[in-house]
Amino acid sequence: MRLLKLNHVLSAVLLAALPALCATVEGKVTVPVVSESPAGAGGGYSRGVYRPSAKSSAGQETGKPGEALSFIIVWAEPLGKPAQFKAPAKNPAMIQRNKTFVPHVLPVQSGTTVDFPNLDPLYHNVFSYSRARRFDLGLYEQGKSKSVTFDQPGIIDVFCEIHESMHAYVLVLETPWFTRASADGMYSLELPAGDYRICTWIPSRHCEPVEIKLIQSSREQVDFSF
Repeated sequence: MRLLKLNHVLSAVLLAALPALCATVEGKVTVPVVSESPAGAGGGYSRGVYRPSAKSSAGQETGKPGEALSFIIVWAEPLGKPAQFKAPAKNPAMIQRNKTFVPHVLPVQSGTTVDFPNLDPLYHNVFSYSRARRFDLGLYEQGKSKSVTFDQPGIIDVFCEIHESMHAYVLVLETPWFTRASADGMYSLELPAGDYRICTWIPSRHCEPVEIKLIQSSREQVDFSF
C-alpha cells in the first residue's frame, strides 16, 4: 500500500515537471507587390544626416517585386508573465558581404549578442543612431568581426559609415518565439499553451497584432495583410 502511494506521488511529480504540450499558430502574411527601386535609392546616413529610401505610393520601402516577403518577421508575445531569456548556443550574425548586410532583417530576443563579421575585401564601419541601441564599431577589415549586445526592445537601423547604400535592421523582441515567413508568406510557430499576442513586421509597414488563447496541442490560424 505504501509502495502504491509512493508511485502515485512520483507520477504526480513527473507530470508536474513536464512542460505544457505545444500548440501551433500558423498563417499567411500578404504584402503588396512593390516596384523596382532606382539605383542608389536605399536610405542611409551621410555625414550624420539620414537620407530616407525611395518610397512606393503606399509608403513602403521599394525593392524587387515580391522582395518584401523575405523580410517578414512574425512573433508571439506571451500575455502576463514575460518570457525568460535564454542565450542562443551561437551568436546570430549580420554579415557584411558585397557591400550588403545579410540578412536584411535580423530578429533577436532582447539580451542577445549579435556578431558583425566583415567578409568584404575592404573596410566597413557599422553603426546605428537608433534610440534603443546606439553604437559605432569603427573601421575594421576583411576577416574581422565585432559584436553588439542588444538589451532593449526596438527596431535598430544599421548602417555603414563608408558605404551609404548599406542599410539593415535588427529587430529586438521581448520573446524567444519568432520566425521568418517563407517566400510565399507562410509562417508557423510552436508555442506552449497560453495567451499570446501575435505580431508581424516588415520595414516601414505596420499591421495590427492579434490576441489568441492556445490550449495544448491546438492548431490556430492567424493571417495578416499589410
